[in-house]
Amino acid sequence: MFASLLLSLSLTILAARPEFSVTAVADRELATLTGHTGFAFCELTEDGPRLLDGVRQDERFAVGSSFKLFILGTLAKDVNEHRRDLANIMRLETDLVGPPHSELADWPVGSPVTINTLALKMISISDNTATDHLHYLLGRKRIEHQMRTMIGAHADWNIPLLNTREMTMLRDKKPDLPGIAYGKLDVPAKRAFLAKLDAGVPDYESLDFDTAAYNVAEWYATPLDMAHALAWLQQHTEDDQPANPLRDILAIDPKMPHDPTQWPYIGFKGGSEDQLLAGNWLLKHQSGRWYTLEIFYNNPAGKADQEKLLSAITTIFGAISASLK
Repeated sequence: MFASLLLSLSLTILAARPEFSVTAVADRELATLTGHTGFAFCELTEDGPRLLDGVRQDERFAVGSSFKLFILGTLAKDVNEHRRDLANIMRLETDLVGPPHSELADWPVGSPVTINTLALKMISISDNTATDHLHYLLGRKRIEHQMRTMIGAHADWNIPLLNTREMTMLRDKKPDLPGIAYGKLDVPAKRAFLAKLDAGVPDYESLDFDTAAYNVAEWYATPLDMAHALAWLQQHTEDDQPANPLRDILAIDPKMPHDPTQWPYIGFKGGSEDQLLAGNWLLKHQSGRWYTLEIFYNNPAGKADQEKLLSAITTIFGAISASLK
């Protein structure tokens, strides 16, 4: 508690100094990490995200489960257009069980699950079985279209948009990383490759996942791309829109210690693998203004240092909080 008070006091003093900037704090903190790091802090305006502070905000990163925001966006669009209702039911299927660790993988096959529950599990605990069921239900090509709406041309990095089973199987060491051959194909051939890969029931027990191969098969975006994705979700989950409950789902586990009087709403979706970490926050300030925060970390040299990154995130967010009136 005393350390937190000292941090808050020091950041308040820093904010009063002319040379203080959130970008400088972020640059210093991220420099303590080995590997490739990026950061973006944006204010949401009628014209989209406006960058306030950034470090390598336009560079490409592997973002892990952050891609699930594209699935959530597709669901929000369907619900707002009355194509689907969050109370609709989908039954769990064996061939859509996602890679460990997945809570829904332990649920009985055939269990009826609402779309709302699938979305809740996909976002709040990043459940891969929930994700792959929604990926199948909403349709790969429709999610790809929505991804392009949300982030623009960089959507091409992720087409075809892999589900979690496919990403894992493409990085299996035993058959010498099928993702290497997959990456040399054009898009139609990739779709045919995935159709064969998806045949049958997945066997995760025999799979030897290559944690270092995130350049072989993964999901990719820049920090600013994900700011645009969160901005789209903020605009399409307003109080008067049918998809509004999805905003509450984003806020279940904000992964950010904060003062709720200053930040009455914080939504979060991240991504985590051994050698990559990504955080995407949708923030509402007490002033009524909306912001996004993205912090990405890829480490080709080895395991990502989660403890150091968490320390950096805490300091950066503290600087942001101190800088806003």
